[in-house]
Amino acid sequence: MNWLIALTVALVVYAFVVRRNGRDALANHVGGGAAVGARTATYGYFRRPDRIWKVAAIVAVIVLIWVVVADDDTSAPASETEEAAPTTETISSPVSFGDSGPDVVIVQERLAAEGQPVTADGVYGQETVDAVMAFQEQEQLPVDGVVGSDTGEALAIWSS
Repeated sequence: MNWLIALTVALVVYAFVVRRNGRDALANHVGGGAAVGARTATYGYFRRPDRIWKVAAIVAVIVLIWVVVADDDTSAPASETEEAAPTTETISSPVSFGDSGPDVVIVQERLAAEGQPVTADGVYGQETVDAVMAFQEQEQLPVDGVVGSDTGEALAIWSS
């Protein structure tokens, strides 16, 4: 990336500074001191090659800007790049308000993977009940706040 920036800067300096100074000096030399008439007579001739360099410099600047803007080395957060990740952990009994333990953590993690705002703390509190009810409503299941067989199957964590 640094070489591209350096090359672009060098091309722009050459096209707009070095070439111009050389053209003016050559025009003065050809005119033999009668700079006004010689410069006017030779301006069109000496200007043509400069157009190519200026176009090349402008294209290089556009390419540089495009490369810098398109260079996105940061990766997106996992929540943006992955769908709800399938889990191998399952529950086999209903989980409801007041429960705690590893089964509750499985439910909470799965709800979070489905986009529900819940913290996986292992305690089936009001936050988890609200998330379960929102999920049940979203999936058109009976809304009771309990993760039974229907809700567990919809979350893909139920084992018979």
